[in-house]
Amino acid sequence: MLLLKAAAVLPFAGGETIRDAGIAVSNDRIVALGRFAELRDRFEGSQILDLRQAIILPGLVNAHQHGRGLSPLLLGYHDDALEPWIAARRRHGPPDIYAVTRLAAEEMLANGVTATLHANYSYGSDYREELAETARAYRDAGLRATICIGYQDRGFLTYGNETEFLSTLPVEARNALQSGGPPPYAGSVADTLALIEEMTARFADTPMISFAYGPAGPQWVSDAAWTALARDAAKRGTGLHFHLLESPAQAAYCRSVYGSSTLAHLARLGVFEAKASFAHGVYMNDEDMTVSRDAGAVAVANPGSNLRLFNGPPPVAALHRRGCTVAVGTDNTALADDEDYLGELRLYANLARSPGIDAIGPSPDDILRTATTNGGKAAFLPEGYGSLAPGQPADLIAIDGTGFDATGRMRTEPPLPLLLARAKGTDVVLTMTDGVVRFARREQDAARRAHWREIAAASVVKRELRQDATTVSAIQQALRDFAGTPDPPCED
Repeated sequence: MLLLKAAAVLPFAGGETIRDAGIAVSNDRIVALGRFAELRDRFEGSQILDLRQAIILPGLVNAHQHGRGLSPLLLGYHDDALEPWIAARRRHGPPDIYAVTRLAAEEMLANGVTATLHANYSYGSDYREELAETARAYRDAGLRATICIGYQDRGFLTYGNETEFLSTLPVEARNALQSGGPPPYAGSVADTLALIEEMTARFADTPMISFAYGPAGPQWVSDAAWTALARDAAKRGTGLHFHLLESPAQAAYCRSVYGSSTLAHLARLGVFEAKASFAHGVYMNDEDMTVSRDAGAVAVANPGSNLRLFNGPPPVAALHRRGCTVAVGTDNTALADDEDYLGELRLYANLARSPGIDAIGPSPDDILRTATTNGGKAAFLPEGYGSLAPGQPADLIAIDGTGFDATGRMRTEPPLPLLLARAKGTDVVLTMTDGVVRFARREQDAARRAHWREIAAASVVKRELRQDATTVSAIQQALRDFAGTPDPPCED
């Protein structure tokens, strides 16, 4: 038995703060929580881990990211409008997938994230092996992860008329795009269903790793595929996670094809017969929000990514007013280009405030719920994930207030408002998943992160060149012209 001792415990969003608190952990589960003195008497002889003035709360859930331990900016892709930004990846081959994913996991753990949803992503190599390396990296780091099996069967070049788009390209760029290559992800729907079966069996002895479907988004997936994937997800009891209405170009295409509400169209296809969550949703309208609320689908806000990629802020204030369930993800493109989840959560919370004297916006409990139990729903984790209670997984974090609470107010007043307003990832002093301390302020943890950062960076430097810079620049400019996206800012 392990007893954690802390200044306070916040057991769940809306729960009462326990002062001079403790948590008893046995194997991978929470056994009890309450006043430390009482737990010490009850579990006499237990090992004690004294966290001093720290506050323990449920682990945070990064509900949408792609395992990019080195951010796109560090990979050489400058912020740009979404479609040209995606096209920039055509220049290079894959890095060491295990290393970059392992680094992403280590960074999330160091920032208080205990669980994540790894959204659909491929580096264009053998997708089966990419998935296996991704799952191994999360498993070895000890981060709880739901990994999405990606799917795409259209929109490979642009949304809509690809023949017309190709005609706008210079000959060299057109030839490069028409040279062919393997299909994205597993290929067909049948192959995708077989792949989730294979991966689930392959990692069956790793309960912290699970798999879901990741159809890329409405503009990238046919109606027939949506129906087939949703039907299989419902049968398996897993979920679907997808990108939704992220950019102006996506919104214009989807409205032209699906009418007033993209989510209403997906509902007609049976998508919400399965559990569902979606990222971005920048251009959702009232009808989309109503469908999301009524279907119980979780909207995952990615505010830093949306602002940086010229899409505008997500409509989180409207989502809250509508009563939608909202979670938060960094998208590995957070506003500060790091994995400081608390910073991204703070950005989301401020965007969710509606102007006016009535001060309408999410409460501290709402914000914590967004980061914990709502994130658990978005990642299709078991009911109750994101709370500290007997029988729940021992996934928790401890935040030290001495770095941002100079007056010591958290020791005498409700700690959550100050913690959410001022705490940073660097204030996390302990992250535990499955009853194991994965991160603490100790030399070996800093050295481990540095080790994986070095390996990941070295593999990026050695990547092969797939398409030359001139060809990729021509494709990017054609996408801007075709979709009406703005030119990127001038660079020195």
